[in-house]
Order: sequence, then structure tokens, then C-alpha cells
Amino acid sequence: MPKKHLILIHGRSIKPEKKGMKALALTAIKEGLRRAKESAIADRINNHQQDNINYSFAYYGHINNEIQAAEDKGDAALLTDKDPEGRPVFPLSHLQADYNHTREIKRFNKTSYSKVLKSTDDMRFLDEIADVGSFFGSLLSFGALNTLAIRYAKPDMGEYLRSQDVSSGIRNILGDILTPAMLSGDDICLIAHSMGSMVAYDQLWKCSMRSEYSHVKSTGSKIQLFVTIGCPLGEQGVRRNLLDGRFKRSEKYPRNIVDWRNFYARDDYISHIERLSRSFREMKLDKHINSIKDKEIYNCWSYHDFKTNRRVSNPHDLYGYLMHQDIGAAIAAWAKN
Repeated sequence: MPKKHLILIHGRSIKPEKKGMKALALTAIKEGLRRAKESAIADRINNHQQDNINYSFAYYGHINNEIQAAEDKGDAALLTDKDPEGRPVFPLSHLQADYNHTREIKRFNKTSYSKVLKSTDDMRFLDEIADVGSFFGSLLSFGALNTLAIRYAKPDMGEYLRSQDVSSGIRNILGDILTPAMLSGDDICLIAHSMGSMVAYDQLWKCSMRSEYSHVKSTGSKIQLFVTIGCPLGEQGVRRNLLDGRFKRSEKYPRNIVDWRNFYARDDYISHIERLSRSFREMKLDKHINSIKDKEIYNCWSYHDFKTNRRVSNPHDLYGYLMHQDIGAAIAAWAKN
């Protein structure tokens, strides 16, 4: 039996140091599994037994932090801790406190989300900003952006799409995990959040189409389950700027994904083009993938904003997605297959 291998790649914005973030993300994944009544699956992750599910974390937070600190004085001021290499990072303790606050919500659903909105600053207006004048739209029009859209369309995501050095460096971090796993024939579930969805898509396309990955392609290894959360891949501007964006249909799209599950939270301003099954329907029509399915969920995460000293709802947050029972159910279904 192939070894089960769960791989997570995070998204945009400033981050804590790698070790702590990896552990907190795993805690959130196990929380989602337990919410889905799949504690036995949660206990298998990194338990070093025969039915172990290996867990790997693709971390490029040091790159996020460097870009954000250079572009945003507010973000720079929040990087008050140091990682083992002495680089400035966001304090993990702040995230842990927000995690503990959110996990008190017994089940993430419409009722719970409504209660969160009543008790926090309501960030749903960001979806309207994204519809009108988002960063993603600027990739098509190159027009002036609404100032609020600039604030929330983080520079690190733009640098990934515009800088060869940045994009290659981040993809290599994922590739260093993904390539040996595929060469070993691991049964892989790849979870990608936000900007990480763009990185994962590009890396999978490279493994499918680029000659330097012919040794990977020749194994026939595929990602059994690709899970995207808070994903911007539905944006036309993003798709045009991915690695396969300039190629004709016969040369587009990864060929190494079996099933794709896309989860988008109500009011998530990054994944406001929700239906990836529509955006990537050619993948299904051309038989490059078995299935692409979308599902709306409610992300009940909120956080203490140190810039305003207020509690703020954030339906885009990584940990809020991972804690959700529907994400846990999807991981459990893969683990049992």
C-alpha cells in the first residue's frame, strides 16, 4: 500500500516562524477531523505507526515577511519576534490566542458565522471591493486600484505573479517536498490555501509538462486529492498570469490531479470567484482530471487586530478553514480510500 502523505502549503501575508506555524496548522487539521467525528484519522497523522499519515508543510513565510515588511510599515511593525535564523516574524502567541478563541465555536455554520459578525468588525465589504476594483482585475486592465483594494491585495501575491526570482524560490520550496513524494509513489493529499493555491497549481503543471520533470511524469504518480481553500484561481487575471496562462489549450492544465475539491467561505474576499469547476471545466472536458467540485462553507475565524485594538472577522483565514468539519471530512475520505 502506498504511504499516505498529507502536504499543506500556506498562503499570503505575514507569518510566524516555520516550526510553530507547522504545529498550529496540524492542530487545526486535527480539530477539523474531530469536528467531522474522525478522531481516528486525526490520531494517525504523524503517529509513526504502520498506518501513519505523514504530514509535510511547505513554508515560505520568510519570503512573505520580507516582501510585506518592505511594502507595508504596519506589517513591518507586527514582526516583533525572531525565527531561528534571526529573521523578523509575527508572534505565534497572537495566533494561538485567536485559535483558542475561535475553537470555542462548536460547529462552523451559518448561525455561528452570524454570531461572529455581530460580535466583531464586519469585513464582508471586502468582497464588494474585490468585485469592483481588485488586484486581480488589475492584472487584466493595469488600471488604478481602489485604495482599500490595494491595502488588502497583499504585495507578496503580486510579487509571485510578477517576479521570476520570487515565484521560482517559492515553487522550489514546494517542489522539494512534492517531487520526492511523487517519486516514492506516495498517496498524496495536497492542501493549498490562498496564494499557495497558485504555487501548487504552477508546480503541478511543471511536473506535468516541463522536461526537467520527465522523471516524475514517467512514474505516473498523481495527486489523489487536491484541496484548495480560500483560492484565487477563479480570477481570470490570475489564470492569465500562471505558468500555463500563455499556452494553447492542449498545453494548459496539470495532468497529475485525480480529484480536486475547492472550498470557499462565505464573504472570503480572495476566493470571491467561487466555482472552479466552471473556470477549469476544460480540464474535465479534456479528461485531465476525474472531478472538480466546489463547496461553500462558513469560516468563523476572528482575530485581535493590533493596529486597531479591535476584534475582526476574517473569513479567509487558513486556520479557520482547516478547523472546519467539511475540510476534515474531505481529508478523512481520502485517508480511508
